Amino acid sequence: MLSHDEFERIREEREAFETWRNYSRHVVADLLEMCAICGTIREKAQLARCLWCKDTYICKDGICAQRHRVRLHSAVAF
Repeated sequence: MLSHDEFERIREEREAFETWRNYSRHVVADLLEMCAICGTIREKAQLARCLWCKDTYICKDGICAQRHRVRLHSAVAF
């Protein structure tokens, strides 16, 4: 059977792990975003924000930006 000190150590390790996991989840979530067109999850550095939509990210490479403009902002698509 485990002693009181060993139980205390295990409890402290678990608390530290849970705290780290909660913080790391938020850090990772701040670094990633999903493309509104293709649905690919990428780092925010690989995505561009739409100039007219407040919270829309689009892939910088490829045709996602063009597709987004044609669908939602057809006046500025071409």
